[in-house]
Amino acid sequence: MPKRRLPRTLLALAALASLGGCLGLDPLSAQANERLRVFDFYWQQLADDYPLFGPRPIDWNELRARYRAAVPFTRTPHEFYHLLTGMLSELADVHVSLSIPPERMAIADLAATSLLDVDGFRVMPIEGRLHVVGWPLGHAPMPPDVLTNGDNHPELWRVEGFPVVLSLVGNLFLGPPDSPVELQLRWRDGSITRHVLRRPVVTSGQARSPLGHLRPDARRFRLRQSQPFCWLAVDDFDQDLPIEKLEAIVDRARESDGLVLDLRSNLGGLFANAQRLAERFLQSRVPLVFAPPHPESRWFGLVTVEWFMQDEWQPREPRFDRPLVVLTSAMTGSAAEHTARILQRHAGAIVVGERTAGAEAVVQQAEGPDGGTLRFGSTRVLESNGVGLQEEGVVPDVAVRLRIEDVEMLGPDGAVVEWETRIAAAARASLERLARARGNGR
Repeated sequence: MPKRRLPRTLLALAALASLGGCLGLDPLSAQANERLRVFDFYWQQLADDYPLFGPRPIDWNELRARYRAAVPFTRTPHEFYHLLTGMLSELADVHVSLSIPPERMAIADLAATSLLDVDGFRVMPIEGRLHVVGWPLGHAPMPPDVLTNGDNHPELWRVEGFPVVLSLVGNLFLGPPDSPVELQLRWRDGSITRHVLRRPVVTSGQARSPLGHLRPDARRFRLRQSQPFCWLAVDDFDQDLPIEKLEAIVDRARESDGLVLDLRSNLGGLFANAQRLAERFLQSRVPLVFAPPHPESRWFGLVTVEWFMQDEWQPREPRFDRPLVVLTSAMTGSAAEHTARILQRHAGAIVVGERTAGAEAVVQQAEGPDGGTLRFGSTRVLESNGVGLQEEGVVPDVAVRLRIEDVEMLGPDGAVVEWETRIAAAARASLERLARARGNGR
């Protein structure tokens, strides 16, 4: 009697059932399904509206498949959020950040602690890359044998296996009290070593920032000096910035010999606030072009409409017409670096400091089902010739850098003081140069 052949579908199901028995496949728990839902929400937000996949060699779908496969097997909250943060870190974009509610990182009644709270552990951004500049007593790593013992400030290359991005690495520092943290360190000779520290047993209760000396000031702005030059530091352009007070300072600065506008700690904020301040310095109108992630819209499947958007920053009276210097760092970003670039090109300002972050886009914010907040640049902001600042940043007219060599020679605090001294000297020299040029009629 001839044998009947089973349909291929039945054979496949039988094979899958057999494989499931070998691999121990079980129905997903409610917790695993919830984490998958959170993961998919954040991934989809970027899939829909992130505008920079084109120029980046990143397969977002491949990253989803790879990271998502591990989601059901995360055992603790920090493992899940580290995995999610790690996927976002693959974008290598400081405009991308994820704020996690503290209770989401807790295990039972134990709040998560941060490696930043370990006594002696200290990090510092140097030219946009995070370096470890302080170690707990007795827990410093040994540098590679080709380096001297004085070269003990390596770049923090990876945390828990994930890439380090300044806007995201704080999440990777968080975890259960007294748990180990694996660090990969890149040394000056290019070699990479592994080092393990433990999180503190008790949290300090303070939100410590990996930005160190470049963290935004809680006061938002400061008038550091009034004579003979006015020195105004603006640390963000967020909605709570008292822009009227800034304009009043600009008015008073018109009676001084010039103004230093310090944007070194400014990560951006509302473009409207940046525009309102910058317009007081402009000599002519400045058109900006917006490139949204979805420039085309279809109506009822019949008509396709393509949107083109432009904005103009206009000179506004009373215009500041004294010498102007703008200070920048590697962490000057978004609306702040657009301000620096526009004042450099259209207000005769001299930019002093470091090349900026190169994070040009208008920020979009999404509230996740877990109560977290994802922020990322979605609409590109371009000059009228189509050129943007993404990954390029603003190039200073006078470069004054905080270098790793300075930190190794003078220590972190000494290097920052020395950098401040060099910045101030370069700013003063630039203002005097502008004043001489005005006196010569140029």
